Amino acid sequence: MLSVLTGLASLAVDLGPAAIRGVAHLFGGSDTAEKVASAVEKADAVLGLSKDAKQIAVTRELQNLPPEAMIELERIKVELEKQITRRQELELTDKQTEHHETQETVRAGDKATDEYVRHTRPLQARQSFWAGTIYIFGMSLAKAFGFSADGPDVSIALTLFALAFSYHGLRSLDGFAPYSKSSGDKVTGAIANVIKGRK
Repeated sequence: MLSVLTGLASLAVDLGPAAIRGVAHLFGGSDTAEKVASAVEKADAVLGLSKDAKQIAVTRELQNLPPEAMIELERIKVELEKQITRRQELELTDKQTEHHETQETVRAGDKATDEYVRHTRPLQARQSFWAGTIYIFGMSLAKAFGFSADGPDVSIALTLFALAFSYHGLRSLDGFAPYSKSSGDKVTGAIANVIKGRK
């Protein structure tokens, strides 16, 4: 029973009172769900309370509910778990869509007929790579010879490498193929390589 209450309290604090009341509407309204939402609101009202402390406070409130409310608390917990799963699926879909759009932008630049557009991203990626590399080696040498106590900072290095990572990390593997990405010979080139390998 305590594990159910603790799990419910954790979900309730994560999702908030509005989600709990939304779940209650699935049951046609619920006094128990309202009490759970009120417990979360009460915990949220206390300034400076950590998430763990809020969960403990909500769990204590739930322990004061009558035993017959336990079945409904379990139903609420199941529905809140479904809400969390839905949110995670939406976030994953958004990230996948964003990743796909970035890939398409990079590929469109690779296929551009305008010479300037086609060379801009690779140039930025090279500049980003060299800036990050020079920074890391420079700061490492500065630390080795006593000019700096800290050496390279990870956040600065990642910022400098960001364009290189986004360009190289999000390209499809065919970006490194021996034949042109912008031409239609990818398939025929791949078949020719297989045939050569068999001979």
